[in-house]
Amino acid sequence: MAFFGFKDLSSLSSVDMTIYRYVSQNPDKVVYMRVRDIAQNAHVSNSSVMRFIHKIGFNSFPEFKAYLSHNDLLSKPKVSEMTYFDASNFPKDISLRLELVANAIYQSDNVVTLGIGESAFMAEYAARRMAFLGYNANAITDPFYPLHGKLKNAVNTIIICFSVSGETTELIELVNKFVNNDEVTLVCVSSNEASTIAKMSRYVLSFSEERHYLANYYDLSSHIPVMYIIESLDHVLEKMVTD
Repeated sequence: MAFFGFKDLSSLSSVDMTIYRYVSQNPDKVVYMRVRDIAQNAHVSNSSVMRFIHKIGFNSFPEFKAYLSHNDLLSKPKVSEMTYFDASNFPKDISLRLELVANAIYQSDNVVTLGIGESAFMAEYAARRMAFLGYNANAITDPFYPLHGKLKNAVNTIIICFSVSGETTELIELVNKFVNNDEVTLVCVSSNEASTIAKMSRYVLSFSEERHYLANYYDLSSHIPVMYIIESLDHVLEKMVTD
């Protein structure tokens, strides 16, 4: 029986699970250990290790170690699948852009975040975090919401538009109503710095991310770069509030 394919975890005792976790997290070390070394590091007895090895389907300790020696897990980088983005996903001046946008938000009276579809979740997330910091922030995820009328008499407002493509027709129509409004500062968070919404905005917080679709329809692209922008912006804002 393959150790890492062992599925009947409910049959394992608490001591078994302790050994299971230690071995599965340290296969590259365990392959060179003796029974007593595993027992010592897992803080269990030698006999507990042997009972565990037999319980998961191996006839002997050498058989167990032979499996570990040939297991693909040992030759794969453990963190490669967790590397979603790095500095190359953002423009070189992203820190300066974040500072400029944060300063504009700090001096504003109202913050509105816009987004539809998947970007609606990012807009809501951003508004909620800024509200925690004491800003009058609200998320609009309905492109037909009468935002122009709501902000008719408002002053010193920032609108942050989340759009991966920057070409969403409904958002373009909504944002276009504020392009010539001196009381509104437009900010675009998009992967396309040359997009229509980006060109309409004063500030652009851009990122690059490979688009991933399932069946050419369902967008499964990562939003982690967007979350990084949101949380980095909040970090700058928090410093402004507390300093």
